[in-house]
Amino acid sequence: MSLWAIIPARPLEEGKSRLASALSDTERRRLNESFFRQTLEITAAIVGPDRTLAISRSLAMLQFAQSRGIGAILEETPHGLNEALAQAAAHARDRGASGVLSLSCDLPFLMPDDLQALIAVAREGDGVAIAGDRAGAGTNALLVSPVGAIPYLYGSGSFDRHRKAAERAGLAVHIVRRPGLAFDVDTPDDLEQMEEIGRERLRLPLHAAE
Repeated sequence: MSLWAIIPARPLEEGKSRLASALSDTERRRLNESFFRQTLEITAAIVGPDRTLAISRSLAMLQFAQSRGIGAILEETPHGLNEALAQAAAHARDRGASGVLSLSCDLPFLMPDDLQALIAVAREGDGVAIAGDRAGAGTNALLVSPVGAIPYLYGSGSFDRHRKAAERAGLAVHIVRRPGLAFDVDTPDDLEQMEEIGRERLRLPLHAAE
């Protein structure tokens, strides 16, 4: 499989609006930037910078991706997550991609092993690999092969909608459950849990983290 990855990102000032009650505008911008950088770096390390695409309406975010040797696509109208992913997937397919991974960029505990595990289950042939959120309702990572085999259906209940679309298309469906892919940050409660997990990790003795 010739695998490409897509990282969609809103402009920094727009992301994580539901955290406005817990963070200042500057803090939210810094958090969004941190998530975006981390996701780009991990994805490029696993998939390769030449097969990783950032798509956004933000020129600043696209310029950052380009500075790391990562492809950058300016999102076309009409703006929307599903439309942006379809645009980027078509770009990848035109350049030889046989499979495309779309990945949320609000996964604070994402590790390289998480992406490797998701990719591994989809390596043997055409199919769809889905990693949901902790509630099992949303989609945090979606690998589709061949490219365009199912439409992007992000939004409320996207996990089931992606699964059912793959089944209707006659594709194998692989469900991937890993904490690093499941823990996303949307609400102040999520943010509090993220900070607590971070503090707990700092308390671990060195040998426990090896």
